[in-house]
Amino acid sequence: MRLTTSTRFLACVFGLFLAAQLPASAQQEVPPMTKITNLASEWIPLYGEAWWNYYHKDYEGFYPGGRSNLMHDAYLARVRKNTALTVDWQIFNRRYTYDGEYFAVEWFYRATNVADGFRQWEATLGIGRIKDGKMVLWTEYFDDSVGVLQQLGLMPFYDKDEAPFPWPEKAVLHLPYRP
Repeated sequence: MRLTTSTRFLACVFGLFLAAQLPASAQQEVPPMTKITNLASEWIPLYGEAWWNYYHKDYEGFYPGGRSNLMHDAYLARVRKNTALTVDWQIFNRRYTYDGEYFAVEWFYRATNVADGFRQWEATLGIGRIKDGKMVLWTEYFDDSVGVLQQLGLMPFYDKDEAPFPWPEKAVLHLPYRP
């Protein structure tokens, strides 16, 4: 497909418009990539702690609550501004598995609810894919239901050395399987 000069100009203007809509923190200089690789086992040690700085132009994300791409994320950044539901995020106990350009990771995360100060402790599992040296796909499988159940006193917190499975080992609450 051949783009005309006016089409390229409009695309540049639209890109600048989206960039102007991002919060100042998202517009900061991103450290340059020192190595371009599609091997997840090489990429994660280089960029995995801050992969949101290295999204591919065709990035797509899939979460229990919906889908995401760069235009959607720019829109949300503009609309939400400073209305985060949780703060003080802490991600720890990451466990990676690699397969070429794909990787899977499980981890614990903690966050504080802005409305009432409750600090949840949950786990997640995600699968990512690297393309052209950047994150092109992220699929996350767990949602925030554990944190909600913890807040209601119906779910315990994880033990310090526990594996990051969907529910803590000490959980006694069981829900029927939904096909």
